[in-house]
Amino acid sequence: RKKMDTLAVFRSRNDAIYVYNYLKRRRIACITVSTPSRLGFGCGISIIVNHAYTHEIQSVINGYGITSFAGFFPR
Repeated sequence: RKKMDTLAVFRSRNDAIYVYNYLKRRRIACITVSTPSRLGFGCGISIIVNHAYTHEIQSVINGYGITSFAGFFPR
């Protein structure tokens, strides 16, 4: 079982849910959480995932033109 150690932060709830659903369809372990206030991104949503999947997430973001992505952060 892989450790879920990375936050993928989004400013848009819709974009976060879109990426979350994509990951679930691919059977990649992930959960959605409110973005921690310490990161300073307001009321966004983050996806917690294993760091090994950041390249796949970035590909989805680039492929679908998602502009609300704020970055990856350690959990």
